[in-house]
Amino acid sequence: MITGDHPQSYTQLASRSSHLHLFGRPRSRIPTPHLQSLIGVLSPEMFDAFPRRPGMSVWDVVGTGFDGTFVPRGKHNVGTGVMQELTDGDVQWRVTRCEEVIAALGPGAWGGEHSSEVAANFSSRDFVELSVGEQRMVLLMRALVGRPQLVLLDEVWSGMDEGMVSAAKKYLREGGVTKDQAVIVITHWEDEVPWGVQDGVKKLRLEKGHGTVIQ
Repeated sequence: MITGDHPQSYTQLASRSSHLHLFGRPRSRIPTPHLQSLIGVLSPEMFDAFPRRPGMSVWDVVGTGFDGTFVPRGKHNVGTGVMQELTDGDVQWRVTRCEEVIAALGPGAWGGEHSSEVAANFSSRDFVELSVGEQRMVLLMRALVGRPQLVLLDEVWSGMDEGMVSAAKKYLREGGVTKDQAVIVITHWEDEVPWGVQDGVKKLRLEKGHGTVIQ
């Protein structure tokens, strides 16, 4: 519903205040491509659905995160913008962000080899040739790269090894998301959440279709 994938998301009636509102607006008044650019997602469904095209590089995959698409487009494969055309400054910011997240979450962070060459080599690797854990880490980069207003992390650590999880949690705690972003972590285990109550985390327990705030 939130990400716009379910038919019930885009058939909501704007005239009914009880129906779904996102980002302060009725869901039906937000074009789906725009909505998908506002939300970064890593979930089991996203992992399964993301295309494994021959020749699609790590850089290409990360770059699709800005516009929320599955196909690399635009100059430097960082997208073309949603609702408005990108300026040269926008393109440069996107290129820099790709470089930042690949350096922060790539093998230099969890493999012990910190160098620009390691990051560059990883960014050029074919996505389809990566291990499951590496693919999930790249899709996490994709979810975070555009600094979307909302980040949804569903069973985010599945398939990652201990080093990857440690590097990703460190990045998330130390500036990977800003105070202007909201993050929803969906998990069966509380210790998988990168932040604690002292960081402003609110816990919601979902049982039998009903949600309860527990802290």
